[in-house]
Amino acid sequence: MLLSVSAGMANAGCLPITGSRIQGRDLADADARFSKLPATLVVGFTALPGAQQIFTPADLQKIARANGIPAANFGAMCFELPMRRFSEGEATASMRAALPPEAELTIVELEGASVPAGPVEFPVEGLEPATPSSRGVRLWRGFVKYAETRRAPVWARVKVTLKVTAVVTDKDVAQGATIHASSLRIETRTTPFEHLNPATRIEDVSGRIAKRALQAGSIVPLNVLADAPTVHKGDSVPVIVESGLARLRFEAVAESAARDGETIELRNPANGKTFKARLDSGPKALIVIRGEQL
Repeated sequence: MLLSVSAGMANAGCLPITGSRIQGRDLADADARFSKLPATLVVGFTALPGAQQIFTPADLQKIARANGIPAANFGAMCFELPMRRFSEGEATASMRAALPPEAELTIVELEGASVPAGPVEFPVEGLEPATPSSRGVRLWRGFVKYAETRRAPVWARVKVTLKVTAVVTDKDVAQGATIHASSLRIETRTTPFEHLNPATRIEDVSGRIAKRALQAGSIVPLNVLADAPTVHKGDSVPVIVESGLARLRFEAVAESAARDGETIELRNPANGKTFKARLDSGPKALIVIRGEQL
């Protein structure tokens, strides 16, 4: 019975629905006898893209009976999401909105499958990194927003390049190493677009620590840089201890490296005990504890 109804509906064509729920107003649009239903009464949920939501005569009889509508010989109803193919122009506009204005964009391939009607979005986070073997072609994952809160995935293969003037390292830099000004230069080049913020001044890089290894000739992103430690392991650090009104000052030895504001492990050379304190600017360490802990 359901198969025959489905076939009949497919032949007759389904009514388009754009929301996530099928409501009383939708049944009324299909059959005026349901105009007595509250417009926002939820009678079902929209099927997934490409599928149909079918109300059989028995389903409609049940809805009518529950809402005081006289029994009648109702015909089956079918609802479905409108489907379409999004255009290259839509994809380009969405991608352009996510990229810097100066980026060069070429769409190599666009998904050809039908998607629900709705706005197309390609967030920059969906642009996968370039690989040496891809010759600059990259996968960009996006989505179509439909039925208020739902998303249907879409994709495109693109080339995205950007001309940048940035800091470049002349030498390989190991993770954790300090980067020296003598190994840096400023260069303008066309490069695959990356969702990174490159350093544009040598002074923003010189003397800082690389949080990951960098290859010679690579652009230096700001997010891979960290400030050099204020104190290194083995350094002598003045310590100020406050306990109530009492104040004690002595020299301790750093057991670890740290920057201003970080917690550092120190050793009291007088008794060999280790303790932790917050590294203040100067550098000096400030700790408020009971004196016997030292």
